[in-house]
Amino acid sequence: MKRHMMGKTKTMNEHQIRHMVVRFLAWPLPDAFYPDAGISYVRPPNVTPSGTNLLDAKQAEEMVRFLVDGMPK
Repeated sequence: MKRHMMGKTKTMNEHQIRHMVVRFLAWPLPDAFYPDAGISYVRPPNVTPSGTNLLDAKQAEEMVRFLVDGMPK
């Protein structure tokens, strides 16, 4: 995976991709989180839901790889 930083192309390594996956899965969902497609969601009291409610680790990794693939140069 390559990305552009300050005029240089930089390869995104596996460690960086894994870091992005873990950070996404730990991300607290915003208060204004409203899923679509007819899915209902009621925020549990005294709980801070995170990205793990959306995707599992394998799916999150696939999403991150999709995001960084073809990163503009």
